[in-house]
Parts: sequence; structure tokens; C-alpha cells
Amino acid sequence: MAKTRIGVGIAGWGFMGRTHAYSVMNIPLFYEGLPFQPVLRAVCSGHKENALKAQEEAGFAYVADSFQELLQRDDIDVVSICTPNALHEEMAVQAFQAGKAVYLDKPVSTSYESALRVAQAGKGKPAQVAFHNRFFPCVLRAKELIEEGRLGRLLNFRIRYLHSGSVRADKPVNWKSDKDVCGGALLDLGSHALDMLVYLGGEVDSLSCTNQTLYASRPRQGGGTIDNLGEDASYMVLRLCNGAMGTLEVSKVATGAGDGFSVELCGDKGAVRFDLMDPNWLYFYDETKPGGALGGERGWQRLETIQAYPAPGGSFLPAKNAIGWARAHMHCYYCFLRDFYEGRQPHPSLEEGAYVQRLMDLCFFSDQEKRFVSV
Repeated sequence: MAKTRIGVGIAGWGFMGRTHAYSVMNIPLFYEGLPFQPVLRAVCSGHKENALKAQEEAGFAYVADSFQELLQRDDIDVVSICTPNALHEEMAVQAFQAGKAVYLDKPVSTSYESALRVAQAGKGKPAQVAFHNRFFPCVLRAKELIEEGRLGRLLNFRIRYLHSGSVRADKPVNWKSDKDVCGGALLDLGSHALDMLVYLGGEVDSLSCTNQTLYASRPRQGGGTIDNLGEDASYMVLRLCNGAMGTLEVSKVATGAGDGFSVELCGDKGAVRFDLMDPNWLYFYDETKPGGALGGERGWQRLETIQAYPAPGGSFLPAKNAIGWARAHMHCYYCFLRDFYEGRQPHPSLEEGAYVQRLMDLCFFSDQEKRFVSV
């Protein structure tokens, strides 16, 4: 039986455009026996030379001169939006109006009101926000343990997402440091961290946030300076609706950090922790095991999650092989395409993404007001 071919168009050919294309190209290899096959159909970019380069490197069948031209193609079912955050709303709404499914890179937009408009436009339509960090096996196993009640009542948590790319004042920066185009560390890293908190811990009752911006201006890539800088770091204290409290820190000025995303959640029956710079393991502490003079059966247990994805994943590459950052992106995209093919609502949904956007808006408000705010 011939496979259903799902045509994919990608808008934007920067780092994330390449990442989405990598996922689409490799899904047929990593997930054997699928009834569908994603195919890269068309690409567009604000710089035509980038789109032509994408066609040469990734084998797109067609280069569109504009996003509207891409949307007019009948052979495109899914649109990946990999453009700067400030363009997400307009492009996502246009894609929905054209009858396309939307795979939207995070965050949904630059404000809660904008994210709500995107969610409303996509209501009942196939769409997913690319919060790929949910899709590491160690995170999926942590979610499973939490849903099984193995942590009991959640007491506290600690989440940190740390980069070091903005430490130096003389390092040229791009649009991601422009407050109006991207929004700084909070929208870039904080969206991932807050989504992880809600995914594993539950919804937020109240929060306090303090933002940090190190320099008044920075040199811009290609010349000139950027004065309208987003924050370099955000420091939060949050109370969840279930009563748990904890801290969340995101930073692009954490000297020595790479892509350090660490999470720890503690309950009255157990605890989990993981670090996505060492993503092959989930650490679990079972508080219900007996102690003793020499420790008894207590202690942190290292669970071997590695690449143990459920079928049809997990065979290539085998579960025993070390996992990497791009593999979680691929599983995120695969789950979207699977749900699209089967006619189910994909997750994380636009509504989930809009909720994270509300939390980020409240973080900015808390920083301005210098106080705790209710969600």
C-alpha cells in the first residue's frame, strides 16, 4: 500500500529552519513502517539567497518567493514557522486561513494577547508548538512516574536553563537580543523552562520575577548597535496551584554554561531530577523505601532512559545509543505528524503555548511592579 505523503513547507532558514528540516528528512529512517511519509516541498526566507541555499542543501522541490506563495501550493499540508517571534502571529493566522496545519516554533508570539489570537485562529485545527524538551525519554519517563503517583504530593522544585552567549559586551548579537523582535532570555529560554514546569508540576498560582540586563547597548551583527535590548536573565519564584513552591532561573549570561537545562521536582513520596546536558539518565529517589543504619534501600536511582522511545521509535537508533539534542526535536515533530495523520489534536497545543505566554507576560509585569502577582 502506498504511503500517504505529507507535504511540508518551511518558512525561515536560520538555525530552527534547519532543525525542522533535519527532523522531517530523518523521521522515515528513525520510525520504521510509518503509514505516512513527510516530504520537504518548499521553503521561503526573508533572504532569497538563504532559501536557494536551503534547496541545495536539503533538497526542497521548490523555492517560494514569499510566504503567501508557499501557502498557495496545493502540495503543502504542513507549514513549519521558524521565523522571528514577532512574525509568528501574522504567519500562523495566514497559514490557518489557507487550510494548512501549523508546526510553530516556540514561543507562540511576543505577548499573551497575540498568542490568544493565534490560538483562536487555530481552534480545532491541527497545530503544535515545538516545545521539544518535553520529548526526551528522560522527561517522558519523569512524566510517567509523576502520573503514577510515585512522587506523591509535590512539595518544591528547582529549574535552571543556562546559556553563556551574552556574557561578553563586545560580542555581536542578532535579532534574538532585540526586545521587540524576540523578547530576550525570558521568551527564548523561559518559554521552555515554564512549559516544562507546567508539564511536570502543574499550573501556576502566583509568581515573582526579577529581570537582569547587563549592558545598555551591544554591537549588531553586520554593523551598528542594538539599544533596545531584551533581558539577559530572569529569576523567578513561583507557587503552583497544588501548593508546591520553587525557583526558576533562565540566563544567557551564565559564564561557562553551554545549553544547561536542569530540573528537580521533590514530593513527599519521591523526587526526580535530570539535566539535558546529560540526557541519557533520569534520576529517581524513592522516599518510600526503608532506610537503615547503613542506608537501607534509600538512595538516588539512575534510570537508563537513553533513546528508549516507544515503537515505532527506539529501533533506529537503538535504545542503547546515546541521545542528542536533535533527537528530541525529531520526536516532537514525529508526534505532531502522527497526530495530524490520525486526526488527533497534537500537544503541546496552541492553548498550552498561550498559557506559557501569559506566565511570561506576568513575569514582565512582576519585574516592573517589584512584587508577587497572581495568575
